[in-house]
Amino acid sequence: MRALFLSELTIEESYLLKDESLHHLVNVVRIEAHEEVLLLNGKGLKVLTAVEEVSKKFLKLKKLSSSEERRSFILDLALGMPKREALELSLKQATELGFRRIYLVKSEYSQMKYPETERTFKLLVSALEQSNGAFLPEIIETSWNEVPYMDYEASIVFDSRPNKQSLELRGENNLLIIGPEGGFSPEEHNFFNGIDNIRMLNIPTPILRTPTAIAAGAGIVIRGLLK
Repeated sequence: MRALFLSELTIEESYLLKDESLHHLVNVVRIEAHEEVLLLNGKGLKVLTAVEEVSKKFLKLKKLSSSEERRSFILDLALGMPKREALELSLKQATELGFRRIYLVKSEYSQMKYPETERTFKLLVSALEQSNGAFLPEIIETSWNEVPYMDYEASIVFDSRPNKQSLELRGENNLLIIGPEGGFSPEEHNFFNGIDNIRMLNIPTPILRTPTAIAAGAGIVIRGLLK
């Protein structure tokens, strides 16, 4: 379904769109009367509307229904930043998968600086609209030392190295930790091994690209939470 992000969205009987939103829907999408549009605020509110009137100056939408989504579990991501293309795909996938918070970390093998805030926000909004998601993730630029691992019931490191693993999800508040293309450095491995709350997880696959690892890791964790 066609969706549109409006940060200040509230429940109204009708909505009048102008400016950038109007341009995209009218001139790019070429939306027509009676088509449905899902409005999102990225904080759980969804309002289903129908196009009531279209003109070059405004687009009028009529509310059909509304709902306030609630998270059934909390899953956050600590990401050692990969190269730009992989990072942008990772951010999109994390949004579509419903991650609440994304910690962006310049790890020892990261090959880029922190992305531009405006571009990152547009990527997240695009993924939210395409997936009809309810929540826009929060982005936090930080370091491995500053990620609050102990705030989670389990912090899970996806690792390509064979190791003993014990993945027991004990609650609905978990952190998935993914490295960049080069993986984690020996020093980073030692750091993670020194934290009681961290679980190491290795799956029997070839080395995964960062976006693939995020999707696979989220699938494993979500499946464990929904058992």
